[in-house]
Amino acid sequence: MKLIEFDGMEFKVADEAFLIRPIRELFREDKSKKKEEFWKQISYLWFMTDPRSTYMYLVNEEERAKEIKTQEGLGDDWEPSDLLKEAMDIYRKHTITTAAILLEGMRKGINSLSAFLGNTAFSEKTVASMTSALKQIPDLSKALAEAEKALARDFAEDDKARGSAEKAIGEDI
Repeated sequence: MKLIEFDGMEFKVADEAFLIRPIRELFREDKSKKKEEFWKQISYLWFMTDPRSTYMYLVNEEERAKEIKTQEGLGDDWEPSDLLKEAMDIYRKHTITTAAILLEGMRKGINSLSAFLGNTAFSEKTVASMTSALKQIPDLSKALAEAEKALARDFAEDDKARGSAEKAIGEDI
């Protein structure tokens, strides 16, 4: 299910997203005309939770949150509300696919391997381990790229209906 997408250079919240209570409440809570607070929160939600986010290379969620706050101008003291956290949990559940699970696991594995290679004291044993690990990096990189492509295909196929047909209610399930 694709609840949030890019339409040109802007976020577009799918109509079905407003069927999800926390997202609907975040929208209603923002009484401003342009809904700036709502868009700030939805942006944070997307960057933190969507598997296609450019911040997903940061596998540690605290590091990702800090980077998003900095880059998106949210301020160091800004924190997601309980309602936003609830919306993020629900959004994660609606965007999970087998490819997304595989991709997340691969990112964590590559991150761990990178940390190992960067923090290892060099001895004969570790040189052998590092050499073995380094030989695997091209294959891991290729597998990661394939997992990212599979994820993109999952999201693209999810939104397509064949011919002029429309998706029926529950067809995404």
